[in-house]
Parts: sequence; structure tokens; C-alpha cells
Amino acid sequence: MLEFSLKQLEVFVTVARLGSFTRAAQVLYLTQSTVSAHIQALERTLGGPLFQRSSRRQVCLTWQGEAALPVAREILNRCRTLEGIVRPRADGETLHMAASTVPAQCLLPGLMADFSRQHPGCRFRLRKGDSDQVHRLLEEGSVGLGFAGAALDPEHFLYEPVLQDKLVLITANTPRFRTMQEQGVLGRELLGEPILCREAGSGTQQRFDAYLEQIGMDLGSLYVVAQIDQPDAILGAVADGLGVSVCSALAARARLEQGSLLSFELEEESCCRNLYLVICQDHILTDLEERFCRFIREGAWERLK
Repeated sequence: MLEFSLKQLEVFVTVARLGSFTRAAQVLYLTQSTVSAHIQALERTLGGPLFQRSSRRQVCLTWQGEAALPVAREILNRCRTLEGIVRPRADGETLHMAASTVPAQCLLPGLMADFSRQHPGCRFRLRKGDSDQVHRLLEEGSVGLGFAGAALDPEHFLYEPVLQDKLVLITANTPRFRTMQEQGVLGRELLGEPILCREAGSGTQQRFDAYLEQIGMDLGSLYVVAQIDQPDAILGAVADGLGVSVCSALAARARLEQGSLLSFELEEESCCRNLYLVICQDHILTDLEERFCRFIREGAWERLK
């Protein structure tokens, strides 16, 4: 019988996903030496190297590691399923989370539904706000886990990328904008249009502000016709012709598929940002929180891409 542990597999999968021993140690609440020891023990048992260690900051999978990764994920997923079957219903357990608008609308509903099927007794308490508010709720201890579109304070919080979101410029679906889309016009060429923005604490707005700085502009140079703190309201106002907006492609997906909106890439290369799982540096995860984090790390979010 091969002598490896589930913890070794969890460490392996986490290092592979993050590409870093240091980052894996942070999100698993282990020392870096413990992470290295788990990987070395697993490599000894399996009889080959799993990672190329050409750089201290970044590690890559070997061909053996590439082959082992999907199997390790499957083992962990099956163990989580087994745990959900055998573990008595924890009817009193509640998972307290906070999420900014896009994760709350586009990410968490599917994750909660899938997790609930594996842990039928789990209950959820989800609070929604912008990225600033999510950080405040975490800091005051009102919630244990947060999801946000901006990494605001790496000194006091751990940020684990969960899903990549693209920023696009959206317009009403009118003949004028359809012609521009057919001509391959970029979103940056439409920033002279009346524009609708999110509130300052929004992760989407902060990423847009960073993009403007990158191209040598600022929000003050735009004709901001409205500032609205609800993405759905912005989408509706854009569809009705009030102006254009730069927003999350995930948030706009339903209206884009329905045809009430058009989207334009801001640049030739996509303008992206991460949606993060956020945890206070000094927060000790409960068993339920740890199970939910493992559930995400093992790839449950991939179906949402």
C-alpha cells in the first residue's frame, strides 16, 4: 500500500494551483518548511519529482506532476463526498461570508449549491457590499470568509485567486454601436461617450481607475453622467441609452446573451482582474470554513468559468 496522506495530496494540489510553496503555505496555514516536507514525502512515495524548482518564487509541474494532478484532485473530491455521506448532519453549522457584488451574484450561488449537496446540514449567511465593506466585515469578525474583486490590504489579509473576471465596455444594442462593433472598434475609443460608473469602494471601479491611469487618463477627464452602486441598475440604464459603462463581463453576461447590450474589449488584449477568496491573516478557520476553502481549492469553481 502506498504510504501517502490526504494532507500531502492537498498540499500538492494547492502548490500546483498557486505555483508557489510560499503562497500555498499561507493559504493552508502551514509553514513553508512543512509544505516542502509534505511534497518531498509524497515525491519519495511516488518515486519521482512533482515540481521543477528552478526559481524560489515560481514552481512548475514536471510531466509526472502533470499526470498526477488530476488523479490527486479526484481522490480529494471523492474523500469530500465520502465525508458528506458519513458525517452526521451539522444542522447548527452556519458559514458566515461576505461578498462584493460580482462574486455575490455570479460566483457564490453556484458554489453554495454544490457545497450544500456535499454537506446537507450546512447553512449560509451571506452579506453583500462593495470590496471595502467586505474587508471591514472581515476585520471586525462579523464573517470568516470574504470574496472580493480587489486586494486592498495584503499586509493584513490573505488573497487567494478564485476566478478571473474580464472588464469590458458595454453599450446599448443600437445600429450605431453595432456598426462600431462590426468595425472592430475598441472600448477605449468609446470613453468619450457619457459614462456610468460604480462607487469608489467597488473592486470593479478600482480596476477601471487603474486601467485609466495605465493609459494616461483619469475619471475626472471623462463625462460621468451617473455614479450607481448597483450593477443591475447600471446595466439597465446602459440598455436604455443613458450612456456606456465599463463593467464585469460576468455581471453583464445574461444581458449580453439576451441581446439588450453589446460589449467591446477595452484593448486588443483583455483587461482582466481576479476575484479573490479573502481571509484575515490572524483568523483561525473553523472546521466548516476550512472544508469550504478546500472545496474551492479542489476546483469546484471551474464549472463557473
